[in-house]
Parts: sequence; C-alpha cells; structure tokens
Amino acid sequence: MAGGSQTSLKQQFQTIGEAVVIGSVYISLSAGLISFNKYVLQEDRFPHALQLTATHMFVTSLYSLILYCSAPQLYPSMETALANRASVLKYIAPLGLMFAVALFCSNKAYMYSSVAFLQFLKEANVAIVFFMSCAVGVQTFSWRKLAVLSIVIAGCTLCTEGEINFVMLGLVLQVTSQIAECSKNLIGEIVMSGAGLKLDVLTFVAWQAPCSLLPLLAVALATTSR
Repeated sequence: MAGGSQTSLKQQFQTIGEAVVIGSVYISLSAGLISFNKYVLQEDRFPHALQLTATHMFVTSLYSLILYCSAPQLYPSMETALANRASVLKYIAPLGLMFAVALFCSNKAYMYSSVAFLQFLKEANVAIVFFMSCAVGVQTFSWRKLAVLSIVIAGCTLCTEGEINFVMLGLVLQVTSQIAECSKNLIGEIVMSGAGLKLDVLTFVAWQAPCSLLPLLAVALATTSR
C-alpha cells in the first residue's frame, strides 16, 4: 500500500514537472515571438504585417513537412487524413482562413498599440469563447461562471484603461483578431469532433498552416502588384 502510494505520488510530481517545463517553454517562445514581431513591425524596419504573417505560415508549413518526412511516427493520424484529404480540406480550409485573419490582425495591431495593452486585451478570450460556446450550445450558461468572467473582464478593463498611446485602429484590429481566433477554436472543436476527424496536434498544424498560407499569399501578391 505504501509503495503504491509513493509511486502514485512520484507520478503526480512527474506530471506536474512536465507541465511546468512545457508551460515555461511555451511562455518563453510566445513572449519571444511577440517581442520580435513588435520590434520588426516598426515604420523604419519592416512595416508589412501581411508579408510577415505569410512568412510565419510558410516557415510553419516547411518545418511541418520536414518533420513529417524525418519522423512520420509523430503524425499518427496523417495516413487517415491523407486517405480522406477531401473531407479534411473541407473542414480545415475555413479554419485556416480564420487563423490567417487572426494572425494578420494581431500582427498589424502591434504597429499601433503597445504589447502590454494588446496582451491584456487577449485575456478577454476566455469570456469571448464562453459566450460563443453558450450561443451554439456547447457550454451551459450559469450565473457563477458569468460572475467569474465579470471579474476577469473588469481586471482587463482596469489594466488597459489609461493607455498612453491609444489608437482606435489598434483596438479594432486586436478585437477582430480575437474574435477570429476564438471562432476558429470553437468551430474547429465542433467540426472536428462532429465529423469524426480525430487528428493529432502535429497533423492538424501540418494541414492548417498551408490553408492559412495560401490566402495570405494571394492577398500579398494582389496588394504588391498594385
């Protein structure tokens, strides 16, 4: 009994440790990418959010392809996705478009607003997803959840109030980005589960990245040729 308890406790600590390491790496990479985008998207450096976003998606698509060719065992559902490519594209293509809109608007917002202001706005994603989920019947509305979300929204409002260099366009772009991202996540969950497409994370990214890249490239080429 004691041995089993110690083993269980050890496994719990191991799980917690893995979660902390993964979370720390994710936060570090995310913060680095945000800081880099903010640094690059300046008027005197590279004020082209659309092209930068397309580059992000191109690199993601390329790395996904290289990783799949190098270690296909990391993509357990890729064979199933390739066998049902028409169905997969039918559902992932619109999600890729939403993700492209979310990324572009988010990067564009860095040209008008501070990183701190935009990051506090992103905290409202929890509330946006909740209200969207209630609207489509995925979540059940409750006053307790609303009270908790009200505290979150109030905190975000207090933190964003008094922005020194407030630009309305930056706010509009960021809100548009958040709505597109939350819609993509919610619709993706509904569609992928309802359609029976159980794709692993890497396979989903490998399919979504090109679907986000193509519309970005099309708009970039159309605007560059003018």
